Formats: sequence, C-alpha cells, structure tokens
Amino acid sequence: MTAIAFWLRTAAGWLVGALYSLGPEAGLVLVSVLTGVGVMVAFKYTADRKALRSAKDSIQAALLGIVIFRHDTRTMFAEEWRLIRGSAQYMLAGLRPLAAVIVPMVAIFAQLELYSGFDPIPVGGTALVTVEAGGEALGELAHTTLAGNAVEVETPPLRIEREGEVCWRIRGDEPGRHRLVLNVGGRTIEKSVVVGDGDRAVRLSPHRVRSGFYGTMFGSAERPLPADAPVQAISVDYEPSLVALGPVAMHWIPATLIIATIAALVVKPFLRVEI
Repeated sequence: MTAIAFWLRTAAGWLVGALYSLGPEAGLVLVSVLTGVGVMVAFKYTADRKALRSAKDSIQAALLGIVIFRHDTRTMFAEEWRLIRGSAQYMLAGLRPLAAVIVPMVAIFAQLELYSGFDPIPVGGTALVTVEAGGEALGELAHTTLAGNAVEVETPPLRIEREGEVCWRIRGDEPGRHRLVLNVGGRTIEKSVVVGDGDRAVRLSPHRVRSGFYGTMFGSAERPLPADAPVQAISVDYEPSLVALGPVAMHWIPATLIIATIAALVVKPFLRVEI
C-alpha cells in the first residue's frame, strides 16, 4: 500500500506542481476548475442516466405530494417515505461516478494540502521538529542529535517518554529548501525543511514517515523512511496557511469546493450532464 500511495502521490504532484508553477492562487484556481469539469465528465460517461432521472422525478413528486396533502397526515407520511426512498435511489445512482473520481481526487487534494495548506518557516522564525519512536520507550532515540544547514537548532532535545517522542526548536536563518540531519545511533536520516520563499509556490513536506498508505499519501512529499529505520516519523510544525482569492482569505478546502462547484455548474449544460 505504501508503494501505491507513493506513485499516486508522485503522479498527482506532477500535475499540481505544473499548474502551481503559474503561482499559488492561479494554481489553486486551475486545479479547482479542472476538478469540477472532471467530475462532470465522470457523471456524463459513467452515471446511469435513467436511474438518476427516475430518482429525481420521484423526489420532485414526493415534495409536491407533501405540499398538496399537508393536511392529510397519513398521505403526507407516505409521501415523506417516498421522498426518502427517492433520495436513497439518487445517492446509489451517483456511486459509479463517485467511484470513478474518488482516487484521483484524493491524490490531488493531498497535494493541494502540501502546496496551499502550510506556510514556510519565516526567515528568523521558529518551528518545532518532532521525531516519533513509534512506541512508549524511546530506545535508540535516547542519544539522538539533530543538525541542519542554514537552519539553527536552538534547543537541546526534549524527550517525552510517555509519547515516545523527541522534540527540538529550530530557527530558519536563510530562505530556501534546506535539510535537517538526524543522527540516531550512528545512522543519519534526512528531512527537508523550507524557510520563507516569498510568494513563490512551494510544496512543503510536514512529515517524513516510514510506511503506511495514509502517512505516505497525506502530509509527505518525500520518500518513505527505510523499513529498518529506528524512527517512525519526523515532522516539522509548519504554520497553517490561508489562500488569498481577491479580497477574501480562506482555507484551501472551501476555496477549492466553491470554485469547483461553479466550474461544474458552468460546464454542465454544455456537456448535457444528467445530475
């Protein structure tokens, strides 16, 4: 599963990265528009149009019946049950298009989180670096050291025995993409870290993990840690980011959903989609 997540992440990262090369805001808008259009194309070619139309007709008839027979309790409850059945049929009819788009959408949204979900460490700013041992006992992490190029490690390691974690505070001295080097029992493990790059679109990698579909797909843009690595994950605590769309700043998820919905509604009549 880790290998599948890695290749899905790589393919989605190539697409999102190409669009984000035009700028953070332009990249988000283009990815959102393509997502909305892609969903409509999936509905056009994979949805059961007859089932969708039948379910919509049943829902509309039930709503009309509820209004007309609102003074007849028994009939109104029958129409409400008909409304529930029609809604369930409509949802079932949409499962095939959903199955067609869910995997690429998840992969693309995971990459959007890396491009638009976090801000780099400001020049002169600080962040926490956390190493997870994967258990309550720190074991080999008892004598761990951390160093970095163009990044200053400001504090000695803070060991949290109960959580199996070791933490440091780092300071970004120079803008750019740098690397942290973790020394664990004579072995070195690297982790990327990005310090303020202005308005240029930068893909951040808050985590580097050893294995697992979820950890590899979400929050990481680096190769998985070796299977025999003495740590489960290394994380940099970047600050959350907001996307500026004109005068409005918001998280990328609602921004993407709004733009994708508008794009889908615009192309719907041209594609003649039954939805």
